[in-house]
Amino acid sequence: MNNLILKIIAITIFGAIHLSLSAQSDEDMIKKMLKTYNTAIQDLNLDNTSSLFSEDSQVFESGGVEGNYEHYLKHHLTPELNEFESFKFSDYKIKVQVDLPYAFTTETYNYTIVVKEGNKVSNSKGVATSILRKQDNEWKIIKTHTSARKWQP
Repeated sequence: MNNLILKIIAITIFGAIHLSLSAQSDEDMIKKMLKTYNTAIQDLNLDNTSSLFSEDSQVFESGGVEGNYEHYLKHHLTPELNEFESFKFSDYKIKVQVDLPYAFTTETYNYTIVVKEGNKVSNSKGVATSILRKQDNEWKIIKTHTSARKWQP
């Protein structure tokens, strides 16, 4: 009887450790994925960002419904980034909550944009919340909402 109890306890502890490591691994994958997206924006090169989003994704920005990511990319983000000389994030922080098969993120950051025409500089504080879904061992953004307000360093 004592051996059975010890086996049950060992299996329970092993299972809890495995779940904790799995959640940490998912959290790390999500952070890396969102870092990839932020780096693409800073590099002003969005060529490989579509794979980060589900086909049925929804993008919301500062009170606007932008459609799915492909629509947002084509009609909003790419034309906007083409007007920029540079886009730099700072003071970036992220919180991730994994609740399989979903994850919920909140990113806060400051960013500085230099517009090509006239080298005008704009500083803003931003926040992004996203919902991701894990399918076939891969995370995809299914909804994201960003908002910003002007800020002076």
